[in-house]
Amino acid sequence: MKAMKKMAAIMMSLAMMVSLAACGTEKKADASSEEAQEAQTVTTEVRVGALYGPTGVSMAKLATEKQSIAELYKEGNKEYANTYAADYVDEPTQMVAKISAGDVDIACVPTNLAAKLSKVTKGNVKVAAVSTLGVLYFIDTTGAVKSASDLAGKTVYAPSSVQGANPEFILNYIIAKNQLDTKVSYEYSADELAAKIVSGDVETIMVPEPKATAIKGQLKKAEKEFTVTDVQAEWNKVCDTPIAQGVVIVRADWLQENEGAFRTFLNDFAASSDAALNDLDSTVAQVVALGVIPNEALAKQAIPGCNIVCVTGEEMKNSVEGFLKVLLEADPQSVGGALPGDEFYYVG
Repeated sequence: MKAMKKMAAIMMSLAMMVSLAACGTEKKADASSEEAQEAQTVTTEVRVGALYGPTGVSMAKLATEKQSIAELYKEGNKEYANTYAADYVDEPTQMVAKISAGDVDIACVPTNLAAKLSKVTKGNVKVAAVSTLGVLYFIDTTGAVKSASDLAGKTVYAPSSVQGANPEFILNYIIAKNQLDTKVSYEYSADELAAKIVSGDVETIMVPEPKATAIKGQLKKAEKEFTVTDVQAEWNKVCDTPIAQGVVIVRADWLQENEGAFRTFLNDFAASSDAALNDLDSTVAQVVALGVIPNEALAKQAIPGCNIVCVTGEEMKNSVEGFLKVLLEADPQSVGGALPGDEFYYVG
């Protein structure tokens, strides 16, 4: 009997030891699991680029704060936080050089330039968002121009800098669809056009923001009467596809290695675009500090006319593809001779 009691005691002791060991293992497993699930933050320096003017407005908050401003993209136990180095340039050709050399990872550029870059870089450029819709306006001092049809028989002067870019093809399309005998001149710079319309040497011009707002101010100061016609509205009368004038592009080789960082960028860009629309005072201060628009008074009046948007995914693809088809029909060389394929679009 004593032997049986002793054996029972030994068995109970062994059972307790096994139980305690199991508890210890379970605690270790739980600790290990918690450690594995702990978020790892991946921080990436992202080099962004934009042009001075409307395409640079949507990037202003992001470029000023130089770090992620929206929800971080998360995948598994990783979250992606970005810092930003912004590079603004005067001319599209400068941005072409920076993208081609790999000096910029992401940029806001004119839509047709994105298509050309895709061809030049042999597919190393993808478009991921529409950043601006139409930013063009007709200004006329005769009082006769209130719609595109009123341009019949007139000469429209546009800045020399827009020749070969989206504005030229947009204007040509509107003229052709309205079957107008309108002449177009690109002999003057934007500053020269401003002086000439104020002096009366030219009567009808087409200019983008913020130059349109600046010229309106000069005409008011000179006490000259004028009319303003929204080119986007005239486009919409003859075309079902909206003007997708500016887009966000990303280098495909960089994207392949940094998709998590890019997804965080898209969140940040959406927040920056939203700030341009809904926090005008802060945006005005930012674009002036960055040199995107020369002064606060001009920026405050011009930004609402820049048609800032952030359109991504399939809606972006449909808008850009539709706009490029229109440009291709008008002038194949405007998009590099052919439409880009589906690989051109990053829909997430």
